[in-house]
Amino acid sequence: MQSICIALERNFIFYFKKGTSAIIFTTNLITMPTNFDALLRYHTIDKCLQNRFRKWTWQDLAEKCTDALLEANSRPSKNTVSQRTIEEDIRIMRSDLLGYNAPIIRKNGEYYYDDKDFSIRNITLTTKDIENLSAAIRLFKTYKGLEFFKEVEGILNKLEKKVHLKTYQQVQETICFEHTPSSEGLEWINPLMNAIKEKQVINLKYRKFTSEYEKEYKFHPYLLKEYRNRWYLVGWYENEGYLKTFALDRLSGFDVISDEKYLEEFRPDPDTYFKHTIGITTTNAGPDGIVLKFTGSMIPYIKTQPLHHSQQVIEESNVSLTISLSLMINYELERIIMGFVDEVEILEPASLRDKIKSRIQKAAGKF
Repeated sequence: MQSICIALERNFIFYFKKGTSAIIFTTNLITMPTNFDALLRYHTIDKCLQNRFRKWTWQDLAEKCTDALLEANSRPSKNTVSQRTIEEDIRIMRSDLLGYNAPIIRKNGEYYYDDKDFSIRNITLTTKDIENLSAAIRLFKTYKGLEFFKEVEGILNKLEKKVHLKTYQQVQETICFEHTPSSEGLEWINPLMNAIKEKQVINLKYRKFTSEYEKEYKFHPYLLKEYRNRWYLVGWYENEGYLKTFALDRLSGFDVISDEKYLEEFRPDPDTYFKHTIGITTTNAGPDGIVLKFTGSMIPYIKTQPLHHSQQVIEESNVSLTISLSLMINYELERIIMGFVDEVEILEPASLRDKIKSRIQKAAGKF
């Protein structure tokens, strides 16, 4: 069972797990109190306790959970899941934290369900669950042309009918996100997702906007990322030996290279690879310490909607706000700063200050 991650710029990551019905959202709209390994253990324990033809000690449950994690290509922290982990899992399953309220009884060191027909798979979604999922689907709709988001909406429609709630439609009618035109290259998302999932080396056919000629790249695809309604593919460019990013709207096609070994060791962590980056352009140099001083009407906007999660306030007064950022200097960052050009002063670093100054002088020459 493999996983694939799509990183999106609107504060969520959407994970698909092949071979299971689990869908995990990480977003500011939906709070999941656990991770995939924990969910897999809960469902494994649930499956065990439904089998009333044998007795289940914590050692038996730990063994089954470890087998399930290994089968899912996860890596348990120990050779087996510990007694403490099993006891904590059962405590959570018994509680209302996930809405399970599982009737798990422990007697003579053995666990079983007090209700022989109980299963956590039978738990009905609450109104709050439907509200959260509906809000997420409303957001997904803004990404036009993405078939898997449409499929998730279909699942929600089925759930809404099953629990006889109008909550889903009510949320759809009360939340409005920005809609942007569809970008080119969306037709490559599903095929590339499959190539990532199947760990396939591909031969990319790509033409830059600045070039008349198409070029081919032997590529190990790792991650799909969206930024400003454009989609990008991140992977290992074997010929040059570095991680490279391609825009899907400049991709004319790709072929699978079936006899090439897929290199996994260079796969970046999607949660950290773009941690110090605005947009999609990264460098090996690491982040710079950036200090910006804002004046005028933009001060409350910068305070209430930080430019980046690394933003820290250094000094504040009635007429100015000085902040620090830990970011790689790239085109996307320069573009954002240019949007505040009449109300921002770049204090550090000098190299960024010079770049913006040069762009302003170049622009001034056109007026």
